Amino acid sequence: MFSESGDQPSLVDCGVRIFPEGVERDQQGGEKSKSQSRRVARGIRRQVRRRAQRLRHLKHALITTGLFPADVVDQQEVLASNPYELRSRALSEKLEPYEIGRILLHLAKRRGFLSNRTTDRSGGNELKGILAEMTQLQGEIAAHGCQTLGQYLHQLGDDGETFAQRLRGRHTLRAMYEDEFEKIWERQASYYPALLTEELRGGEEGKQSYPLVPTARRKSESLLKRFGLHGLLFFQRKMYWPKSVIGRCDLEPKEKRCPKADRLAQRFRILQEVNNLRLISPADRKEYTFAEFVGAGADKKLVDYLCEAKERTFPQIRKKFKLPETISFNYERGERSKLQGHETDAHFNGKKGLGKRRWSEIAEDVKDHIIQIVLEEDREDVALRKLTQDCSLTVEEAHKAMALHLPAGYSQYSRVAISRLLPHLELGKLLMGNDASDSAMHAAGYLRPDEREVRQYDLLPEPPDIPNPLVRQALYEVRKVINAIIREYGALGTIRVELAREAKKSAEQRTQIRIANAKRERENAAIAKTLQEMSPAIRPTRRNIQRYLLWKDQGGVCIYTGKVISQAQLFDSGEVDVDHILPRWRSLDDSMANKVIAHRSANNEKGDRTPWEWLGHDKPRFDELLLRAQRLPYGKRQRFIQKEVELTNFVERQLRDTTYVSRLVVQYLKGLGVPITTVKGPMTAELRHHWGLNALLNEDGSQKKNRSDHRHHAIDAIVIGLTDAKRLHALANARGKDLQPPWSEFRSDVATALGRMAVSHRVRRRIQGALHEETIYGPTQKAAQPTSTDQRPWAKDWIEDSQIVVRRKSVSDLTNTKHLAKIRDVTIRKILEDHLRRQKVDPTKPGVIPKDAFAGSNAPQMPSGVPIKKVRLVERGETWRKIGSGEASKFIKPGSNHHISYFAISRKGRESWKAHVTIMLDAACIAKESINNGKIVNRSIGDQGRFLMSLSIGEMFEITNNGGEILLCVVRKIDQSGRIYYKIHDDARESMDLKKDNLYMSPSKMQQFDARKVTVTPLGKIRNAND
Repeated sequence: MFSESGDQPSLVDCGVRIFPEGVERDQQGGEKSKSQSRRVARGIRRQVRRRAQRLRHLKHALITTGLFPADVVDQQEVLASNPYELRSRALSEKLEPYEIGRILLHLAKRRGFLSNRTTDRSGGNELKGILAEMTQLQGEIAAHGCQTLGQYLHQLGDDGETFAQRLRGRHTLRAMYEDEFEKIWERQASYYPALLTEELRGGEEGKQSYPLVPTARRKSESLLKRFGLHGLLFFQRKMYWPKSVIGRCDLEPKEKRCPKADRLAQRFRILQEVNNLRLISPADRKEYTFAEFVGAGADKKLVDYLCEAKERTFPQIRKKFKLPETISFNYERGERSKLQGHETDAHFNGKKGLGKRRWSEIAEDVKDHIIQIVLEEDREDVALRKLTQDCSLTVEEAHKAMALHLPAGYSQYSRVAISRLLPHLELGKLLMGNDASDSAMHAAGYLRPDEREVRQYDLLPEPPDIPNPLVRQALYEVRKVINAIIREYGALGTIRVELAREAKKSAEQRTQIRIANAKRERENAAIAKTLQEMSPAIRPTRRNIQRYLLWKDQGGVCIYTGKVISQAQLFDSGEVDVDHILPRWRSLDDSMANKVIAHRSANNEKGDRTPWEWLGHDKPRFDELLLRAQRLPYGKRQRFIQKEVELTNFVERQLRDTTYVSRLVVQYLKGLGVPITTVKGPMTAELRHHWGLNALLNEDGSQKKNRSDHRHHAIDAIVIGLTDAKRLHALANARGKDLQPPWSEFRSDVATALGRMAVSHRVRRRIQGALHEETIYGPTQKAAQPTSTDQRPWAKDWIEDSQIVVRRKSVSDLTNTKHLAKIRDVTIRKILEDHLRRQKVDPTKPGVIPKDAFAGSNAPQMPSGVPIKKVRLVERGETWRKIGSGEASKFIKPGSNHHISYFAISRKGRESWKAHVTIMLDAACIAKESINNGKIVNRSIGDQGRFLMSLSIGEMFEITNNGGEILLCVVRKIDQSGRIYYKIHDDARESMDLKKDNLYMSPSKMQQFDARKVTVTPLGKIRNAND
């Protein structure tokens, strides 16, 4: 923060606020929602619970109607019968009522796959393969002359396999089971008309087609009476996105956003891009609209050309409209190579769609209705009926339409807004121009976002709901800091903001950046290896890797002369330079796109000029240069024909970040009523270097940026606050020489501010996240307990104590032979040991189990032929926590810890510190049951202990080391043993880098170093916690 009250600015204060980003990352750096893992696990638990609940309801209904015995012994006898034989016999002969019930229970356990168009469209190749297998199975059933799936499975030939082997590994459709249910019901109802009634089959609701949106169950209502056995057996919830999750239109807040696949949205996007398209002539470097350069009406022809295909590349557009190869498009600056066409129509025009001729015959309103059905209707049978009856498609055409993968997502605007904007876009107006003469938005009666009235606040309100989790999290922290500054120092004059590159991108774009970075790292590693092979004297430094990349891109020749550059010349020969195509200090462009490798003699001849200024008067040499530049990427190639270095425009772009997310952030901050500017990053790095600020955080005084110190963010903020057009022009005029600092004592003022800075960390005290580890453990029967018929296996004296539990684990996850000793079932353990011996692996010796030992053809089996997929492993420990009771009891292992409390215990006149760790599960129970008057921290452990303080992750404490120095520390991890792991407040290293420093403290060490809890405000003020 700066004060500009005098002739020159002065540094008032600076600080750093550290908080976790709004996403979690995997080991490869990929993003996922913080709650994604728990949400997936919760969905699986819910699915398992509903399956069990469905079977309970069906079983109870069958007992009530006399289709299944109530006695447990009789139930076991019925369940022992072969269900496939019963399913086959039920089609031709009378069965006993209990046998019919046995069939229905069997169908309920294996209901097959119910096609859902929403999931089918996004299922990928795996789902396509499964659906193909199902279609093949239907053909096999018909080829065997069988009426149903059950009859086919019962009649499988005698091929030497066991019955269980022949049935496994098949994917089935829900329709197969529903068809079998109907055929069995019709046949058996002829024998039992008074029992198997229509009311019993479909209930009061009658037979339903699933999936359906669930309805609330009325009190004391019988599910059997309402839905019948068919509903109990086949009910499935509809997969749908509630309308509430679809965003609101930016221009019509009462309207929902329009799907991108909507034909109106497709044309809107095409018109918007064509109207924004500019052609750049190399002759005068001016920008022209498509109609201005090609001729009147050319823009409409381009729109029609784009509407005829899914996409058009820029070379295709140049060829179609006979444009010179030297003409470039403004979109190519962003490395775009094409314009998207009418993707929706392209799908329907294609071979997998209805075909171009058939699609052109359909009326426009009918086309829109077809797309609406394809996008919104989840049930395939309903979609098929609507497409054939309402839209007059044939059954084959309807199936093709439903199979198309149309563009996903939603536009920024609603159909209402798009309908109002389209007529003005058709006239060639920009979406957001200056006024009604050139702006479709103004002509339609709307205002640009920057023109809308912003409500003014003294303090920032709640941030807007931004989809980008990185920005959303950051805005909440920005609000805390800015509001704290206003309370401390009063109203602000100007705010300058720089957004991290990742924050300005969508999740998909950030993924692409991560992939590109990983690819670049692999390429750099390969180049480093190549350089070492070329000569041990060539060090794989960043400079040398950059030289090699430029040399390779240019085909090993000097771009200015065309002469070959040998490997020997490339490194440290003094004959070759890296040159900036546009002079660096005139353009401030130090990117790889502005660099080439060239012979020093040619570089000296070019001097501080552009290629045009150097050779523009010598047409033969300039044409040869442009010919050699044709092999370079577009952005680099364009610099060779640029006549002027537009420094002013470049400076303006550095001080104006126009990305969508940046505009949202600016709009939010405008609520304070002060000027807001967004700054881009590259130039701040130049200023930081010239002012010598990087060296302030490096003990050796080097100018390398020290990212292992959180205070480097404060240095960035200082530079951003001082970055304006005047200083960027001064940077250009300095031409690489020392740049004068903003004021004479600038560097020492910054050093003083950094020295007294306390980095503020966000505290994780809320009860959120997983309450315990994911694995569920179960009680187990004592190994020596004999089988008994007069006691349940879960009887109290049968069960091991709470220190011995079991968990299920996939056989494929057994990676070491030591796991075999933990297998509870002795028989299965012996089978797996014998299985490994046959593969030349000794199970009695500790060692790694080969990855393919239990996979594919090596899958272990029971003597009956049933594959062994999972085993029960015994685990021993003292930290298990029991949840539930009776049959439902299970054990969990405490996961994260919520906080640690310290107590002073007096014994024989001496005081010692003791710690008590509260796990997240206990903290949640305390908060839920309002124990301790809702206070999660327990301040007492009996009469002996005196409460000292509590610490959570992110909270801070001070210690006095042996040298008398006071250190400010932040908690980063709490151990169940009472040990805390910490780091110094400004230490930005990752956990792996901190391990070797052994930064942890036991309660006795905390006492030894006189630890006391403090709080650090968002502005970095240290206060006693008074915990």
